[in-house]
Order: sequence, then C-alpha cells, then structure tokens
Amino acid sequence: MSEVCCQPRYLQGVIKGTGYLCSCDVCKGQKCHAGVGGKSEHPYKHIFFENRKSIYGVVQELKNNPQEMLFDAIQTVTGSTNNARNFRIWKASYQAATRELQRIYGKDDAAIPS
Repeated sequence: MSEVCCQPRYLQGVIKGTGYLCSCDVCKGQKCHAGVGGKSEHPYKHIFFENRKSIYGVVQELKNNPQEMLFDAIQTVTGSTNNARNFRIWKASYQAATRELQRIYGKDDAAIPS
C-alpha cells in the first residue's frame, strides 16, 4: 500500500524553481508540487515568505512603489536575502531590458532602478 501525500493540508514548504517542495512526512521535502494552496482559487494568498507575509500581501505592498525603488522595496517587504546572488542577476537583467526598451522606444523619462 503506497502512502498518499497530504499536500492539500496547509504545511510549510520551500519554493523551488516553478514549484514547491512539500514538507509532509510522506514527501520529506523531496516532491515538488505546482498546486500549493490546496483547492484554493487563489493559491498566492496561501504561499508565505519566512516573515509570514503572503505573496499576495507582498505584491499589494509593492504595487505603489516607484520603479526606481522597487528592488530595495522587494528585499525590505519580503525580509529575504537568502538568495542574494540570484536576486542581483535578476535585477541586472531587468535593468538591461529596461535600458533596451528605452533605447528602442526613446523613452528618456522612464527611470531605471538602481
């Protein structure tokens, strides 16, 4: 008889790639689930950062930040610096894409976050 993962229960997990590693006794952090949040239509309201803020809550806090302050605000609001190297790579990629769009469309008034 195979054991059944208790994924629909609300358990702590770890964000990994495009899924979430389950923390139940059956999976022991080895299985990756894309459907975290059980049967909720809004799983982003049930996925939390270490500081207990949901992804939804973080987005709500960030949406009114000026673009040039966005990256500092992300780290402040999420309280997370665990993956600083990848965050810097993502930030540099975003800034390069913004500069390229400004070059293509001639938008001198758009700010590039520092």
